[in-house]
This record gives sequence, C-alpha cells and structure tokens, in this order.
Amino acid sequence: MNAALIPAIDALLPQTQCGKCGHTGCLPYAEEISTGGAINKCPPGGRRTIAQLAQLLNKDIVPLDPTHGVEAERLVAYIREDECIGCTKCIKACPVDAILGASKRMHTVIVDECTGCDLCVAPCPVDCIDLLPAPNQTEDEQAQRDLSEHWRKRYEFRNARIAKNRAAQIERRQAAVAAAPALLKQEPSQEITTGVWNPPQPAPAIMSQAQAKADIAAALARNKARKEALKKSS
Repeated sequence: MNAALIPAIDALLPQTQCGKCGHTGCLPYAEEISTGGAINKCPPGGRRTIAQLAQLLNKDIVPLDPTHGVEAERLVAYIREDECIGCTKCIKACPVDAILGASKRMHTVIVDECTGCDLCVAPCPVDCIDLLPAPNQTEDEQAQRDLSEHWRKRYEFRNARIAKNRAAQIERRQAAVAAAPALLKQEPSQEITTGVWNPPQPAPAIMSQAQAKADIAAALARNKARKEALKKSS
C-alpha cells in the first residue's frame, strides 16, 4: 500500500459514502486503489473521477464497471411525509445525518445535505422514499470539490458521534458490572424476606417494539389500500 497516495486519491472521490464500490465508504476504496485496485468502481464519480484518478496514478482511462452501477445525474432523497411512520430506519442508514426526525414522528430530508447515496431507500418498511434529481446540479469543478469536502466532514462527524456514544455505553456497562458485587452484599429486599413475590413488569423496550411492529403493519395496509385505489381510478 502506498499510504502517501491515499489522501490524494480520497480527495478525488465524490464522498457520497454510498458503498456502490463494495466498500463502506470512500476512504476504504481509496485504500484499495492505493494498492493497485481498479479505479472504475465509483458510479457517482463516473467518467470525471476515473479520468482524474488515471491522471494521478498514471493509468489508462477505462469505462465505468457496470457491475457497480451506472453513471447518472445526482439524485437526492425525498420522503413522502404523509406516509412516513417514524420508524427511524432511514435516519440510522444515512451516512451524513441528512435526515431529521424522531421515533414515531414524521421524518424529512435536508435536501442540501443529501449525497444521494440511496442507503435510506431499502430499510424503509413502507417504501415512502423517492430519489429525484438534485435541485442544484453543477459541472463546476471547484463547486464539486467543495461539496465533496463538505460531505466528508459530515460523514466523519457522524462517525465520531457514533463512536463517542458507543464508548459511553461501554463505560456505563463496565460501571454496572463493577457495582454488581456491592449490590449483592446489600440486605435482602422485603419481598425476599417475607416471601412475597412481585412479578416483573414488561420492559418498555419490548412494548415499544411490539407497538412499532403494529404501526408498520397498519401503515403497510394503508399503503396497499392507497395503491389499489389508484389502480381502480386509473
């Protein structure tokens, strides 16, 4: 691996973080290219990115590998908000935090931040997300680089936030484990000493999961009825 080339290669990639190249993001693909990997696996970058990589690495320009997709105009995601059930699956899938919403609340896409990666489409259980042409298409090279750099920063910020949250969860679990011996040494509760047993209540997480499944099922039924009504009217 030519590590010195990785930042330069990564800077030429579009930073959509779509995974169409077979990697989890643009940086891992840049690392593959630095080891001699193919330069034609990026549909969002298309011919422009292939030509720039070929020039940087002194390679021949080759066509985009169709097994990874086809080159097309930039798209952005739109949520049909009246059909959204607030499941948060699209929010978790978005690599740049371009979707706003909360559990059981309507979600919406921040169009100016959307990379068009389409990673939010498949997880949606009610199929209420469309990919449409981006409102601000540009061929200006500097504008493209600025946009890519902006997306990279949002992607890195999101990853840092997730890593921080996971570290905090691990720390809380470790603290709970460390406190367990002290809890075991405490005096038995009144229920244990008197023989009175209070059955445990259902966990809120389980109840909310069941409710979420019911909400999704109801939304699917409404979506099916809407489509059948559209067929009859046509």
